[in-house]
Amino acid sequence: MQMTVLTLDEAPRLSWRKALTEYYRKTGDWSVYSLFPCILLSFDDHFASQIPIGNGLYEFSGKATWNGCLSILSVEAGVLPEFAVNAGLYVSDKKVENTYEFPAIRTTAGGVALVEKDDTSFKVLRFRRLRKDRGL
Repeated sequence: MQMTVLTLDEAPRLSWRKALTEYYRKTGDWSVYSLFPCILLSFDDHFASQIPIGNGLYEFSGKATWNGCLSILSVEAGVLPEFAVNAGLYVSDKKVENTYEFPAIRTTAGGVALVEKDDTSFKVLRFRRLRKDRGL
């Protein structure tokens, strides 16, 4: 499946990888490694679209939700493009138990990627940086 995602800046990406590794250690859910920490915007190709991100700062719910294909932490604050429906931080390919509480991590995004994902791996097809506070 193809997905349009926002890529995280380095510090929050590393922090989320650590948090997801901790989740893996507690649950054994290896699918946390089948995609890098990113904000899922759409299961369609919107790479060439205008993608406003404001200042690039995002906040997420502490509990994962199932979007029909993946478990995500829903975006609670941050600028999203119009095409983003049910956007959130990727957690797992499996349904996450509602009792697991993820940490609040200051998260900033700065790029967009078009990703091809299957059950065990992913490939970044295209990537570009986005300008913060300008929406481009």
